[in-house]
Amino acid sequence: GNTANIINPQRFVVGGGVTKAGSRWWQVLQAAARATALPEITIDIAPAQLIDDAPLWGAVALAKAAGTGHQP
Repeated sequence: GNTANIINPQRFVVGGGVTKAGSRWWQVLQAAARATALPEITIDIAPAQLIDDAPLWGAVALAKAAGTGHQP
């Protein structure tokens, strides 16, 4: 909630092994975020879609960028 109060992002994306913690963990995370956020702040927390493949896709983006001369 405190981070949302400061930067007010549209969504928080959580990745890594913690995303496999189960539905109860997600419920507690969302409840804690809402409890510490200002009333006018909307908090949307979602699991990363790439889960454990994010480093792989980052490497693919860097390789493609190296081939085109552009940075990702």
